[in-house]
Amino acid sequence: MPSRFAATLILLGSVTLAACTTTPSASDEGSERFMRLAADLEQRGDPATAAGLYEKATQQPHAPLQAWLKLGDTRLTLNDARGAERAYQQALELKPDSADALLGLGTAQLRQGKLERAVTVLTQAAAQPGQPQAFNRLGIALILQGHAREAQAAFNDSLRQLPNDLDIRSNLALAYALGGESQRALDTVRSVNESARALPGHQRNVLLITVLAGTEQDISNLRLDQISEADRQPLLVEARRIKALNDVQAQARALGLVDSH
Repeated sequence: MPSRFAATLILLGSVTLAACTTTPSASDEGSERFMRLAADLEQRGDPATAAGLYEKATQQPHAPLQAWLKLGDTRLTLNDARGAERAYQQALELKPDSADALLGLGTAQLRQGKLERAVTVLTQAAAQPGQPQAFNRLGIALILQGHAREAQAAFNDSLRQLPNDLDIRSNLALAYALGGESQRALDTVRSVNESARALPGHQRNVLLITVLAGTEQDISNLRLDQISEADRQPLLVEARRIKALNDVQAQARALGLVDSH
């Protein structure tokens, strides 16, 4: 401390102290450097190498929350759900109420089939302001548990925040179909099929829901221009198989609800 030095050294000590308070430490700079390099590799389409650099960033002393979040995100991209789960858990050690960490953790648990844990964590994430994807993924977890009504409520909460999201609207229609609300399922999916932004996956869901709703005879009247004639018959066979299942959970697992975000 300055009080232990001669008066001539006090000024020098004060300058050194000021420099320490305004200049990032070497460890802080190390984390930031690894994160910059990792972000650049992500943009270049190399998430595997980026994940290694994000991991190096987390190993630096006083690693920031963002390093753990980005490590979790890249591991999810690489389909390493267990590794992503560990990263998000570490992020929550730093900030227990982090909405991003809760959403990531719940997503990682959902992808591993840890449905009870996923529902608990995603409910916490959805309670944070502005978390439409937390509601969407909560809905997916709930429908996989066989809770169609609760899933419908979650998807509706998600749509209130993202009313133009076709994936969420498709999921809601599927939840209505699995809950035995055929007409609501058809009404909901109609807007998906009429959208200029509909993709082949959305039209696949339109066909599935039409069969699940018991109106297979109407398929010939649907606009399914992004599904080839050769692909339609296998889809019909699959839709009939799913409809024949008596268990909502089994039907939901077979359907493959959309989580593209």
